[in-house]
Amino acid sequence: MASSDKLAVLRNSLEITAIRKEGQSFSNRFLVLVIKENTENNPGFAVIASRKVGGAVERNRCKRRMRSRVKMLAPRIVKDYNFVLIARPELLRVDPDTLDRSMIQLFQRAGLLCSNE
Repeated sequence: MASSDKLAVLRNSLEITAIRKEGQSFSNRFLVLVIKENTENNPGFAVIASRKVGGAVERNRCKRRMRSRVKMLAPRIVKDYNFVLIARPELLRVDPDTLDRSMIQLFQRAGLLCSNE
């Protein structure tokens, strides 16, 4: 990745909607990952937890769990893509180690992780 290991947080709803409609989707039982090639040199991401996941407390917990894993993976994420992570209800019930492994596998399947580690 670039000199900064930080990923930009996508806040523009039109941009997030475009990624969801036009992007390529990968999923497992805990998450859906939608990626779209980006023309800028700074990758961005968004996390989404719908009401299907639960109330506000549960949705916020899901988003915190997803953001913390993205921060952990940030140094390894290739800079050519924007992505959206969407929580599934099962995300609330999974243990942290299993979530870490499944997220790494999902990002590898999508081709978002550099192979240097």
